Amino acid sequence: MDNNTTFKYWLAVARHTSYKIGKQPRPAFVGGKQVPGNLNQLSIGQLIDLSQLSDSEESLYQIVTTVLGLSHKEVEQAMAVDVVMLIGWVTAEVERINKLFESTDTAKPTRLEKEAGIDTLRFGLFGMLDWYAVRMGISDHDQVLKTPWLRIYKCMEMDNKRSVYERNLQKLQAEEMKRKSR
Repeated sequence: MDNNTTFKYWLAVARHTSYKIGKQPRPAFVGGKQVPGNLNQLSIGQLIDLSQLSDSEESLYQIVTTVLGLSHKEVEQAMAVDVVMLIGWVTAEVERINKLFESTDTAKPTRLEKEAGIDTLRFGLFGMLDWYAVRMGISDHDQVLKTPWLRIYKCMEMDNKRSVYERNLQKLQAEEMKRKSR
């Protein structure tokens, strides 16, 4: 791809090829706007939007619009190499962030919890938003969507670590009581 090719032209040509955008390094600028060093400034709502994008051409524009605030026309006029690098980098970062959220679920259910049906208590994205709203005393779920994803992740991480600690403490206390009662 020529460094002077616009994204609009590149996209028109790419439609007729089997080109796939893979993981890319972060570009410094796209369309004259500086690219942030990470995606920590995104809200959980923006992260969810980026996580649920399809493989459509419009999704490519949406990535740049969400991260940099560029208009559709500004994205078309930007250099294709920069836009493609940004899209590849953002896609990889979103995957990394989603894995971070998955890694917070460290408390393995006990046999009794499984028998009681703990697996039926997995409510997906809405469940996470509702959990955070309840945790923080927020009655408007739309307000939660505006919260930085990193804040929600840290709260989940802390709550899950606390849950593991409390479970371990209860187990140790039960064992201690059992020993004392002998």
